[in-house]
Amino acid sequence: MIFDKRKAILLILFLILLSACSPKISENFEQNRYVRNYSIHVINDSLRLYFKTPADINYATDKKRLKDILEAKEFKIKEKVLVYGRTEDPPYEYFVTISKDKDRIKPYPDQLIVLDTTVSGNTIQFIGNALSTQSKLNLENDLTTIFKSFEMGTGYRKDISTVMDIVYDYENSNKFLVALRELQEFPTYDQQEEWAKFQMELTYSSFLGNNKYYDDYITKLESRYRQNDSIIDILKKHSKTEAEVLNTIIKEAREHKLVMINEDHFYPHHRLLVTALLNQFKGIGYNYLALETLGAQQDSLLNLENAYPTLKTGFYSNEQNFSNLIRKAKELGYNFVGYENTDRDLDRELGQAQNLYNKTFKLNPDAKVLVIAGLDHILEKPTSRGKERLAYIFKNKYDIDPLTISQSHLNIYRHKLDSEYGIISSEYFNNHRLNSVDYLVLNNMKNDISNRFSSYSYQNQADQEVQISLFFGNEIENKYDYVKKVPYFTTIIEPGNTIELPVNPDIKTYLYTFDNHGNRLDKIIIEIPDKS
Repeated sequence: MIFDKRKAILLILFLILLSACSPKISENFEQNRYVRNYSIHVINDSLRLYFKTPADINYATDKKRLKDILEAKEFKIKEKVLVYGRTEDPPYEYFVTISKDKDRIKPYPDQLIVLDTTVSGNTIQFIGNALSTQSKLNLENDLTTIFKSFEMGTGYRKDISTVMDIVYDYENSNKFLVALRELQEFPTYDQQEEWAKFQMELTYSSFLGNNKYYDDYITKLESRYRQNDSIIDILKKHSKTEAEVLNTIIKEAREHKLVMINEDHFYPHHRLLVTALLNQFKGIGYNYLALETLGAQQDSLLNLENAYPTLKTGFYSNEQNFSNLIRKAKELGYNFVGYENTDRDLDRELGQAQNLYNKTFKLNPDAKVLVIAGLDHILEKPTSRGKERLAYIFKNKYDIDPLTISQSHLNIYRHKLDSEYGIISSEYFNNHRLNSVDYLVLNNMKNDISNRFSSYSYQNQADQEVQISLFFGNEIENKYDYVKKVPYFTTIIEPGNTIELPVNPDIKTYLYTFDNHGNRLDKIIIEIPDKS
């Protein structure tokens, strides 16, 4: 009996010790909600708790999974864990703990970043752990922003509304002015929201062609960056301009079967360069046009006979220069390829590379493919943080060396050359980012298509600014069909002003105007008589 009592006592002590060493998970953990809406909004209604994080953080939502993660750590989290998140770019992880301990702060290793607060007797700690030496600064900045968004108590936000709700509301609408107006009026609560709002204001103003709002936004964006005098000197000494730009690109493209040209989504005139090259690319055998912007299955729809872009084709293809690029490529007989990665369990760059390869070179090893990608997808070297992009993966996994041409790297220098285009080889720069592509283009092209059409005079007789949109008649099938079409031209006109509109004399044109609330004002069918 004495032996049994000793065994029982030892078992109890063992269980107490095991309990003390086991990871502690908050009983409220499974009540967490993770709302993805541009950012990720973490909400726990049982605790009346809220905070906001970057969208690329992945969260543990299973208790067993979280326990395994905590047990594998070289350091022990001393309080009950409410939230655990991790991101790979840059690599870091963070924990949110909750405790009723009045003494609250318990020391953690120096490499961890710890922020804490006490609300209604609850001690909340945000504990960050950088998973590489390069990511510590990013972690510190992100964790500070996350911590500042923290709310607990009666005022916490149950319902999440962000600027992206406006974007979702208008993602299948060509009423760009009313979307811009709603974005401008949307209230923001922190720098992260303000930056998201600014990006979408810039995007929607860019959809409206030449206008005062876009000019103001792009000037504000570029004022964030400082120009480098040595880069300016190199550009002035070694850049090729005018016709040499297009000639250089086509000459180099002859030696490749894959060309990747990037664009900055905030600069719609970047699409004009590709449009100007489509004929020549077709002439040297390029038969595929791969577009990052295309939605799921939209490449198949565009490849149908007599197809044209609609508001469902893709988000950025709703911009007039992009839709006109697609129209021209369709006329020239290109096969369209959508390659965006939709598998959230797969690295985006790797998924894009697989999609692009499987739809082109796997089917036709002799294919020649022109790719339009956003920003850094065309980098042929890993980033300073080791991130491998689309072009790098293609070069190393599929042994296909792409010709890579960046229009974005030197955006802020584009006015330094007195020409519409400039091009320079990356070999002139001793800079990892700049020489991660083959060529860099300075695109100073005017965002104007009027020289391609006849002129039609229109005066805004409303007492407010309006959005005017022009649609090709062969894309309008019934009375209200314009609501799902992409205008080939659209802009803003001030009250009383007159504008010369670009109209194709060979095609019936539909003209519509919309006020700040999206109400349709004018509808005019334009048919220019044959002067012969």
